[in-house]
Amino acid sequence: MGTIEIKLYFTHQDVTELDLKDKNVAVIDVLRTSTTMTAGLFNGAKEIIPTDDAATAGLIGRNSMGEALLCGERNGKIIQGFNLGNSVKEFTNPVVQDKTLIFSTTNGTPAIIKSKFAKNCIIASFVNISSAAEYLKTLRKDFIILCSGKTGEFSLEDTVCAGMLIEQVIKDTEQKYQLADSALGAVKLLTAYRDNIAGMLQESEHGKFLRSLGFGEDLEACSRVDSFSCLPVLKNGIIRLIGAFEADPKLRMKKVASK
Repeated sequence: MGTIEIKLYFTHQDVTELDLKDKNVAVIDVLRTSTTMTAGLFNGAKEIIPTDDAATAGLIGRNSMGEALLCGERNGKIIQGFNLGNSVKEFTNPVVQDKTLIFSTTNGTPAIIKSKFAKNCIIASFVNISSAAEYLKTLRKDFIILCSGKTGEFSLEDTVCAGMLIEQVIKDTEQKYQLADSALGAVKLLTAYRDNIAGMLQESEHGKFLRSLGFGEDLEACSRVDSFSCLPVLKNGIIRLIGAFEADPKLRMKKVASK
């Protein structure tokens, strides 16, 4: 049984597409892209297309024959002309059922797009932490956690979430893991906030910013550990629930190692 290495990047600006090529990657953007994407797919959206910018999103949307919704924000606020912003409460079943969600956000989608050449890429946050951890445990391969960060800077909430993800992966197993200093630091940081995730989001810089914009309810929604038992994955530029990829032979994910 070999040793599995876990690396952590505090912001997507620390890496390039080539750094993540053929790697196993978990992208985290707690506030709020990872959370809203998970909520949207759980509530019936068909798929999500992350885009580089609002103009690209608009172009794809115009060619969708009304089957797509433009979703996203700049500096926390809905992009002008878009259908939805990046608030969790917007992504309800009546709104997103069977729709393609075209996403463009300040920090989250750039991190996801940088992972487009990854061998496997999952979208993780507090709301689906156990599903993400179970997948990584089953993978039995080295993996990278990519925190979106906040405009190129360290993000408290993403790092604490990364610590929780790592802790769940490495506990109760005989598998040996080697944690990079950044990954070890995230696990240690988790101990300060484990019993008050909601309070941590309120205390974080980005949490305060969102509250100032009137999105205080989003912080509570983003703090609910395992409120969604599902796993969004990125494949061929499209994000779907892992079960949807497994059911589609054209988009099937690479098989997870069984030994």
